[in-house]
Amino acid sequence: MAEMMPAIFFGHGNPMNAVASNNYTEGWRRIGLDLPKPKAILSISAHWCVPKIAVTETPAPNTIHDFGGFPRELYEVQYPAPGKPELARDIQRLLAPLQVSLDHSWGLDHGTWSVLRHVYPNAEVPVVQLSIDETRPASFHFEIGKKLATLRDQAILIMGSGNLVPIFTHMDGDVRFMILMIGRFVSRQPLDK
Repeated sequence: MAEMMPAIFFGHGNPMNAVASNNYTEGWRRIGLDLPKPKAILSISAHWCVPKIAVTETPAPNTIHDFGGFPRELYEVQYPAPGKPELARDIQRLLAPLQVSLDHSWGLDHGTWSVLRHVYPNAEVPVVQLSIDETRPASFHFEIGKKLATLRDQAILIMGSGNLVPIFTHMDGDVRFMILMIGRFVSRQPLDK
């Protein structure tokens, strides 16, 4: 029997972490060394929010550079991990009767590849992405997560990627201040075990 894989959330931070060597990227690298190698990865990235649930079914997902205003070096990064169409179809069946679209146009966005290029730098582990339905509440996604948890028993690593709050320099000062305060408040809250 395969070892149960964890579910991990990565606060990926600035997209430049994809090409950086720092405490965050070193921690991600160590995670890849410490975990048993998964059969595949299911990534749920905060950067694929659409008005439906979809899962990538492509055998060779593209590296999506879904950001702007960064150095050319970042746009040249490719993360050529294979997809796993059979896992996408398994997820579709697992979530039934919920309608899950099999997607052939999305690839791996920077919420996925900017972290995974440090965790699994050889891009040898197949990756599929599941969208977030922007029209549904958090409780809806929580129920999906409970159904997906069974994949962990099949040596599938489930990863979430995003940040607690965005930091965008184009926001006005009041909005930036509010985001900073929310982040500070939440980071000081105790976690229930």
